[in-house]
Amino acid sequence: MRRLLRLAVNDVRLTARDRAAALWLLVMPVFLIWLFGSAFGGPRGDRRVALTILDRDGGWLAAALASELDPSAVKLDVRRGPDASPRPPPGAVRWIEIPAGFTEGALAGTQQTLAVEAAKDASAEGTRGAEVVLARAILRTLARAAEMKQSGATLSAAAYERLRARPALVSLEVATAGKGATVPSGVAQSLPGTLTFTVLMMTTIYGAVFLTIEKREGMLRRQLTLPLSRGAIVGGKILGRAFIALLQIALLIAVGKLAFKLDFGASPLGLATLLGAYTFAVAGFATLAGAVLANPEQASIVGWLASMVMAALGGCWWPSEVMPGWLRSASHVFPTSWAMDGLHSLISFGRGFEAVVLPSAVLVGFGALFSLAAAARLRA
Repeated sequence: MRRLLRLAVNDVRLTARDRAAALWLLVMPVFLIWLFGSAFGGPRGDRRVALTILDRDGGWLAAALASELDPSAVKLDVRRGPDASPRPPPGAVRWIEIPAGFTEGALAGTQQTLAVEAAKDASAEGTRGAEVVLARAILRTLARAAEMKQSGATLSAAAYERLRARPALVSLEVATAGKGATVPSGVAQSLPGTLTFTVLMMTTIYGAVFLTIEKREGMLRRQLTLPLSRGAIVGGKILGRAFIALLQIALLIAVGKLAFKLDFGASPLGLATLLGAYTFAVAGFATLAGAVLANPEQASIVGWLASMVMAALGGCWWPSEVMPGWLRSASHVFPTSWAMDGLHSLISFGRGFEAVVLPSAVLVGFGALFSLAAAARLRA
């Protein structure tokens, strides 16, 4: 076992000596996570629309209208009083002015006009969203006021709040119907995809290149003279490549949690099992590539091309849900598809350990197949 670890540590040492390793193992993946996360959109930080309320009325109906604006959709800044703020309000992106006499006039049946106004640099999409939120708030406010009047209740802030506190009479439950599926987006797509792709590419290229160098310079021939079986030597090579892959995975998960605030799901055991199985598959593939290929140049080119193809078809660059059904099924001849299925089950769909059992088992099968093939093809 000690000799096996010594072989594995030698691969890690060779990687650490490469000055470009830090760039390719960490800097480039982090850049790709940010790039693809921005391209695919999705929730990142506070995505609410900024909206300022200039309440020059001060009445209870104006306050009720402001309270009906959905806080999950708009980031409110309420300024009350006759001189709440000059127009346009300083620092405001978009705003609604509730004029003086609004409550008294509305309760007397006088039509009131409200509008969303926006600064020149405000996004048109955000302003349209604010208009929709305002329309919904007006409808809810009018509905409650009409119900109060119909029931004979006194039109007051207290009566209005009692209606607001009442459980909803109608609830809406939204779920995916048929065979549809939520399409992962934002960092929830880019981080698993970049992790899967770059771990495969870097482990394959570095692992295959170093093994071909060992063959060319006679290092492997000397290793074969050790009192170790061919299978043990291949096991040491696989273990070394697994160490490199696990190091990169650990770094990217830390970046995902700290820098991108990504939730990796409720099953740490499932995540560890899946990534461990994927590491084994990738390490086996890298060792097989190094055993089959003749020189570092071939190893570099083949490792890059193979990783690109498996990443594209495996759903690393775009969600596999947008691919044709037949292509999505066919892509499961690659380990990347199984890894992405498992990661999305945990991260995007909130499933537990049971969702990664099959992908992990298949990835272990890939790793065993690649390892056996590497042992059979390895020649000094």
